[in-house]
Amino acid sequence: MPKVIVANVDSDSMCGTDMPPEIHALSSMCCDRLLVMADEDDLVVLPHSVTDDYIDYVGRLLGRRLSRRNVVVPDGGDEHQLILNDASLNSGSVAAQIRQRAGDLTGWHMEAYFLDRPVMALSDELGIPLAGIDSGTDSACRDFLRCGGAETFNSKVLFRQLAATVNAPVPSGRVAGSAQELAVALRVLLPDTGRVIIKQEINSGGAGNTVVTRYDESTLTGASRVLRTAAETPAEFAEVAAELWPSVARQRNVRVVVEAYHQAAHVYYSELWVPGPAGAPRLLNFGEMRMEPTFIGFEIPGQQMLPADLGDMASHSMNLAREAGRRGFVGYINIDSITTVDGRLFFNEVNGRMGCCTNIDYLARVLVGEDYTRERVVLTYNWIEVHDFGTAVRALENAGVAFDPETKTGVIIAVEDVARCQAIDYMVIGLDVEHARDLEKQALIAFDTAA
Repeated sequence: MPKVIVANVDSDSMCGTDMPPEIHALSSMCCDRLLVMADEDDLVVLPHSVTDDYIDYVGRLLGRRLSRRNVVVPDGGDEHQLILNDASLNSGSVAAQIRQRAGDLTGWHMEAYFLDRPVMALSDELGIPLAGIDSGTDSACRDFLRCGGAETFNSKVLFRQLAATVNAPVPSGRVAGSAQELAVALRVLLPDTGRVIIKQEINSGGAGNTVVTRYDESTLTGASRVLRTAAETPAEFAEVAAELWPSVARQRNVRVVVEAYHQAAHVYYSELWVPGPAGAPRLLNFGEMRMEPTFIGFEIPGQQMLPADLGDMASHSMNLAREAGRRGFVGYINIDSITTVDGRLFFNEVNGRMGCCTNIDYLARVLVGEDYTRERVVLTYNWIEVHDFGTAVRALENAGVAFDPETKTGVIIAVEDVARCQAIDYMVIGLDVEHARDLEKQALIAFDTAA
């Protein structure tokens, strides 16, 4: 059953503000992660071409015959920085390339990082159903997705509404649509912990998160910016909010979520498959997010999770996913949570799409097996500086830590875009956490030596 896979990471539907060029380049590299999910007959829509060396590496790793014919790039993708949005996906060039390469599309299905409106428009134009669900569910959910249903589950405002519906624990908070509302929220919430986080309604990876604090600190987990305030009176808070509002309410972000900020001891995630209104969600993978101070990688499964926290996280995640399905959502859903330094569990957001873990989970299932979380520990790290992909591959091999299909352990380069970003993501598969960390340490030494 061949697929069209649209790698629309950080599309307009995901990011409420436009990215500067250097961040756009890293975002485009994230799109390349989905190449590993392609079988030999599949077509992957990427915002730019990828190197033959990377395609060959993925093919050898997975035992598949992959080539440039598996990659579809919109017109202009190799000349300009593109986002896979409506303009690039539905100009006609992508559909024409797919038809030319696939021929008869009978039996083909559509898969995407994010089932947003542009993807659904492309699916409609090609006349192909969604992957992973039956025809009845496709018919039942298609109008919901055409109308931006998946996009609402990328909204931090909707998340708080969803969490309230299923009684998932969240920090005290408010929604602000103006500087006046922001001022009131800051004044009311700051006494809770001495810190308040302002989250743009639509963004990803911690981008757009601003913490206002009473304390002398400049870095906090999950925040891209930290500001200290001594405001006490309504007038002083109004002044702070007036200064902040133009920087947090920008472009497609017209509302923000304001919450009491709780210091995180650990940051967790879960990824589930939601089969639509009928049927129970399925937990695919879970773990701890590595933060420096925003997200930089995973530990799968999380090795420091207390059994009670794991049980609560899984239970609430299932409730959130089930409610999303009841409302018409179908597909991958990623859910973030924290345990605080004082031992409380809070949920931070829901994202109705694939996540940075999806390609990792896919690789681990193919290379290790469906029960890999019972048998192995996976570590990942994003955006390691590398100046030559081939040299990095050889460095792992020479160090004796490259992935070994016999032992089902070792280090994998999960994605590369050295030409644009001078960076790679790596993935470590170890027998246990100590083994994984030792492999990671050896890999980093090998990369440094090669550089």
